[in-house]
Amino acid sequence: MTTTTKVEQAVRLPSCPTWCVQRHGIQQGEDDAIHVSVELLVRGVSLRLCTTIDPETQQADGPYVLLGGEEYTLHEADALIDALTQLVDAGMGVTRPAGA
Repeated sequence: MTTTTKVEQAVRLPSCPTWCVQRHGIQQGEDDAIHVSVELLVRGVSLRLCTTIDPETQQADGPYVLLGGEEYTLHEADALIDALTQLVDAGMGVTRPAGA
């Protein structure tokens, strides 16, 4: 029994999120229900969006932000952005030359 199909038969599913770049129909079963975004690299660490959508029920699990090997909900990723922004703003205040 074959678990993959030809790459030429890969398609974009109507249920794909707008950000999904995964081609579907290559793998069978649950692996074919995974949707991923383009990869962004920050200091060699991969950042992606990822979700699964059950093809029968259309029930979604995600999306999540994958940061390296860590998985964050959108709320957790947003909180991380806020925390990093606070640190950057504080650091800019310390290192910014007078009058700038």
